[in-house]
Amino acid sequence: MSRHPQRLPVEFAAFHQMHRPKYVRYAKSYLHNLADAEEAADAAFERIYRSWPRVLVSENHEAYAWQILRNQVHDHEKARRRRPLLDAAAFDTAALRETTDPIGQLTEPLTLLRAFRELTDRQQDVMVLLHLHDLTPAEIADELGIAAATVRSTARYARLRLAAILDPDRTTEGHTDDLAR
Repeated sequence: MSRHPQRLPVEFAAFHQMHRPKYVRYAKSYLHNLADAEEAADAAFERIYRSWPRVLVSENHEAYAWQILRNQVHDHEKARRRRPLLDAAAFDTAALRETTDPIGQLTEPLTLLRAFRELTDRQQDVMVLLHLHDLTPAEIADELGIAAATVRSTARYARLRLAAILDPDRTTEGHTDDLAR
């Protein structure tokens, strides 16, 4: 390695500084561990940096970079054999001690997790950022590189899809095809 470290392009350094905290927080939602989340986010930024010329000429560099992050987090999750998002919540011992229905306390989050995993990638991202990270639709739009109206629509369809999965008797025939948007 060179004795003189290479200077990062100003645009990349600014992108990194602006997005890293949110990328780490997103990764932690899946990996449940700050060190692993930072490692996954940093690995994603390394891939983004190696692809930086392609990122810059892409139609939407936030969306391009987000996909790299998403793939890196899921690769990291598989490599570490981590339990998926929300799974850890099912085993909250304090909640289990205080409940009158411990089986229900365990099965409800697991059922929700299975339903959540049936959402599209975009629906999962929007729901995580909206409900776990408390970002506004405008903030999510900026992070994912999509319109705020698309965020709201995606969240709406994700909620409908979750309702259809969790309670199939409530959905009407013909509307389920629209739910996978």
